[in-house]
Amino acid sequence: MNADARPDLKINPLPSEAPLAMHFTPGTSSRLVVSFAGVGTKRHQMPPVELPRVAHGNGANNVLYVSDQSRSWMNGPGIVEQVLETIEDITDELGITSLVAVGNSMGGFAAMVLAAETEVEAVVAIGPQFSVHPDIMPDEWRWKFFRDKIADWRYPQAPDLRDRNTVVTLLNGGSADEQMHAQRFPTDAGYHHYIFPDQGHSLARSLHDKGQLEPIVTTSLEGRPAVARQAVHNAGGLIRAQFENRSEIPTTSHSSRRHNDDQI
Repeated sequence: MNADARPDLKINPLPSEAPLAMHFTPGTSSRLVVSFAGVGTKRHQMPPVELPRVAHGNGANNVLYVSDQSRSWMNGPGIVEQVLETIEDITDELGITSLVAVGNSMGGFAAMVLAAETEVEAVVAIGPQFSVHPDIMPDEWRWKFFRDKIADWRYPQAPDLRDRNTVVTLLNGGSADEQMHAQRFPTDAGYHHYIFPDQGHSLARSLHDKGQLEPIVTTSLEGRPAVARQAVHNAGGLIRAQFENRSEIPTTSHSSRRHNDDQI
């Protein structure tokens, strides 16, 4: 069980087909949070659920947890359809009126894909990759083991959500290997993009351990961008334009050659 989970938090398995594993935690509101897992720390095992306490919102939110053992960045056959079908089933059963999504690393990429496929009010993507496709990001080696197994690229890069009615919040570290992705995301209105200068790909873990992740995610998913911005500021983050204006993009990396620093 993820260290983020409370002992009393009920995370129930749902019917799913490989390579996915889906779980559900009931809430008291009509909001459904879809929480996508990253690659995890053990490449031959199913990634565990992530962000349970943060996503649950002190019991208010219903939460659907999605893990992908193939680590396909939503490119695996039938993965998108299986997630959408499960969301539809939960919506019909519980009368869901608000759908939002959150994810870390690969999970952040997946949350953005979901918003391209269905109506999602808000997305929070923490340390998302813009792409792991070798033609788009030839210098990205951290997830080569997984990307080499992707045969068909339905989503070779993060979808452009500027024409969607979705409030997108992106959180990235300031290290060079994170900025190679961060700099490719749009800068238009609708994207709230924050950079944490002294952080690398372990941003989510760092913010979580300091108790700073929950207020950022919660207020972003609730559609309170001004409050979220203050929470980011309190945690040492900068608006992307501020980061870019204050100094050159770093050329040194905070990450080791290990890819498995994703799990929260």
